[in-house]
Amino acid sequence: MIYIYDILLNFNKELIEYFEWEDNDNIKYVKKIMLFKTDEKTIKDIIKNIVVLDNSFTKDIPKYEINNKKEDCNMCLLTDSKIVIGVLIENNRIEYISRMLLDEEYESLLESSSLPITNIKYKIIKKRNNTNNTLTRSESKIMKLLLVELDSLYKNHKEDALIYLYYEYTNKENKDIEYIYKYLKNSLKEFNNKHIHIYNILRKVKEK
Repeated sequence: MIYIYDILLNFNKELIEYFEWEDNDNIKYVKKIMLFKTDEKTIKDIIKNIVVLDNSFTKDIPKYEINNKKEDCNMCLLTDSKIVIGVLIENNRIEYISRMLLDEEYESLLESSSLPITNIKYKIIKKRNNTNNTLTRSESKIMKLLLVELDSLYKNHKEDALIYLYYEYTNKENKDIEYIYKYLKNSLKEFNNKHIHIYNILRKVKEK
């Protein structure tokens, strides 16, 4: 059994890389946490899905202090010798997961080198919402906001605004609102810098 000491974890329903952590995130200081080595498939399944663990694994994991406060949950680190993730276990369910800071992950990987493989039994409940893993956290937020804004402009009959955004995105003129609305929404399936451009336009309008 190996423990890792004095680390920071940022639990979310999807895996957020340490370089995308934000100041207003609920980042937790963990004084002491158990580390387990498992196989690559298990790590990938937990990253992509919400799972329920078998009690044979969770029964020996103690509850931990977070920010010097006792929490009603179990917590541990899992590794496949390539990455290390933190998992928050509530009623045997892993919904919240975390990456680690780079130096803390490196130290944890070194510590895990002598660990045996733990066979973790689990059941997949449902997929996580991080459907587009190619986007950064910021890009995902922009995409969601654009979807909301486009729906709002369309439902509130802001035709001029939609026509303008279409021109800014395509550099083409078109006044078919139904086509413009569907085109811009469908374009978000392949997020690119043009979407950031029209998001910035909308943001400047709102600031005014």
